[in-house]
Amino acid sequence: MMNRKKLLPVYIAFLALCVLIPIVQCGTSEVYKEEQYGTTTDKKIKLDEDTEVSADLTLTEDSLHGIGVKFQTKDRFKDEKMKAELSDLETGSLLAESAAVLKYERVQNKDGGSLIYFELLQNNVKGKKVRLTLKMEGKTEARASLVASKNKLNSASLRIDGKASRLNLVFKTRYLTGEKSNFADAAANGIFLAALGTMLFFFVYKDKEEEEPIPHKRTRIAEWFGRAVKNVREKLAGHRTVLGFAAVTGFVCFYIIYVYKCGVSSAILANDYFFLKKMYAVLALLVLLAAVIIFAACIWKKLAMEKLYVLMTVALGVLMSLVISLDTVPDEPSHIDTAYALSNEILGIPESGKPGYIYKRVEDISADAEERQNLGADNYAWMHRMLYVKAKDETLAECAVRSNLDNGGKIYYVPQALGIAAGRLLGLGLLLTMMLGRFFSLFCYAALTYFAIRKIPFGKVSLFLVGILPISLQQAASMSYDGMINGIALLYIAYNISVFYHKERIRVGEITVVALTGSLLATVKGGAYIPLCFLPLMLLWTRKDLRKKDKYCAVSLVGLFLFMFAKDRLVGIVSRLSTAQGAAIGGSKSQEVYTFGYLISHPAKMVGLYTNTFHKQGDLQLSNLLGGNLAWRDININWYIIIFILLLLLLSCIRQEEETHIPRIDKAYMGILSLGCFGLIEFSMLLVWTPVTLNFITGAQGRYFIPFFLLVLLCMRNSFFTVKKNIERKIILLFAVTDLTVILHVLLVALER
Repeated sequence: MMNRKKLLPVYIAFLALCVLIPIVQCGTSEVYKEEQYGTTTDKKIKLDEDTEVSADLTLTEDSLHGIGVKFQTKDRFKDEKMKAELSDLETGSLLAESAAVLKYERVQNKDGGSLIYFELLQNNVKGKKVRLTLKMEGKTEARASLVASKNKLNSASLRIDGKASRLNLVFKTRYLTGEKSNFADAAANGIFLAALGTMLFFFVYKDKEEEEPIPHKRTRIAEWFGRAVKNVREKLAGHRTVLGFAAVTGFVCFYIIYVYKCGVSSAILANDYFFLKKMYAVLALLVLLAAVIIFAACIWKKLAMEKLYVLMTVALGVLMSLVISLDTVPDEPSHIDTAYALSNEILGIPESGKPGYIYKRVEDISADAEERQNLGADNYAWMHRMLYVKAKDETLAECAVRSNLDNGGKIYYVPQALGIAAGRLLGLGLLLTMMLGRFFSLFCYAALTYFAIRKIPFGKVSLFLVGILPISLQQAASMSYDGMINGIALLYIAYNISVFYHKERIRVGEITVVALTGSLLATVKGGAYIPLCFLPLMLLWTRKDLRKKDKYCAVSLVGLFLFMFAKDRLVGIVSRLSTAQGAAIGGSKSQEVYTFGYLISHPAKMVGLYTNTFHKQGDLQLSNLLGGNLAWRDININWYIIIFILLLLLLSCIRQEEETHIPRIDKAYMGILSLGCFGLIEFSMLLVWTPVTLNFITGAQGRYFIPFFLLVLLCMRNSFFTVKKNIERKIILLFAVTDLTVILHVLLVALER
């Protein structure tokens, strides 16, 4: 620990740096307002060189920046353009015109198609009635269609070739409403760093005792290998170990043969997919090799729990990413877009001038990404074609994308972006580049949860199993940000539990990890996990040897988390909570959804919605949490596998005799926090996804519960059941074999479709 006299100047220099942050980041940025007109995808207006589509509307702000229109197509474009004209409806005079090149658009999105943005700059036009006219320029072979809707948010009328239509054109207007200063955000960042630094300084400055360095053991490779060989020989002498090894490998081999006979061979005969034979042979060999290595590390070598976890997570995660192909994980195309935009920043590629667009390599623009969402034999055929393809055309082109940064910050996409950047620098093709992004995400998740298992004083097996749940592995080995969120949440809980129940003095490093991970959880997914930010308050009653500064630190941490939540999410949440009933649109079909005001004024209705959700969706959400619905939630795993996973999770909650007992008040508090997270997740789905026509909450997925699932399992630990014999490694081994079964089962279901 640093000398007290030397620590004060460092702290003063740190505060000076925090003061400089607002100065460096201070500036202004333009503020835009968007108004949506048509909302749903009800009809396609086919475009050719003779079709003219127009929409009449009234501008609501002074400065019009542009108009974005949605369209659909299944074809790649060449040099086609769409022209937009904005004219005064009263005088007929042309106000502005613009043309958009449709080359390399990624289309067929779930939300109705790609966005074409036309820059139509006009000032002092508030209240002006205008006509937007759209037409393809020249001859075109691409089958492009504009999107029309039965529903609308703002008033506009649609005309097709001069004839009025009852439908509404799906488009949005974009207005420039002024400029805002970035000083508030910059100052908030400075305050956050200053508060964190001050808290840590206060925590360290009064400590007079020096901590003894932790001895580090070094082992030579030769000595380690010799001991390993000797250990294996000793274990082989026991017939139980040999029988166990034979049972594990025999079961895996049986299931490999079963999947080949029932799935692979049928797919080969039905579609002439002869490549599947070689691909499955490689996969089967990898699965069998993983089973042998996991058994050796778990039973023979008895590898340390955290090291065993990393080995299993990486092995199982890689296998999971091979059978669940690219774009088949929920919302993965938009996660790819978000990570790709961040990789552009890493590589120093400038932003596109058009909203909703980024630059991509021509190789990486996939027009059929949305068509690969349903996992099947065609996905594996595509992977086989793309596996050896290297980047042929690295020219950058503008591409319409969808960003997920509204739900989480850029930090959750750093591993994926680094993998994409590495693939681009190496000149890899689309598939290998994106797989590299997936693997980087998996490695980061394994690292975060490694430190969590290493740190938590008890409940290691429960944490271990939560970390290798099939759904956890799927999300970690994908481009989704869920892997980072889950890893950060497990690390946060593990460090809190360690601080609560360890008798050692609380260290500044532990407080730092809790502060950083808790701050990240406070801002992700609209604050759905904000109840977890109150977990440090348990420190006030769990430690009898608590010092005053420890109490201040616990309270300060909660205040810090709430500050970060208010800074990033409060304004948006207040805006949504103040929305009037009938004005909120959401869900997969852009229908009217519930609003906060309506639910508060009808409490009985809200109670009924939660009750009905428990009865109608409870089993589905539990199944999804345990891995029962993988890929885009359309690969259903057999119920007996899910029940076995649940049984192993319950067995992990049985307390060893020598383990720390969790008092009832602690369990009650952790249960309340978990219930709070569950309630907020369901409530958020009420406001953004559940149509008013339903009497239960829809949209919530079991994978949303992973960040607090460990707390639920810790609450289930009790003294009623205890075991004298250590069965932890047997539980872990059985769970790993179950994961291998799930991986093979995913392939079987995909090929049977």
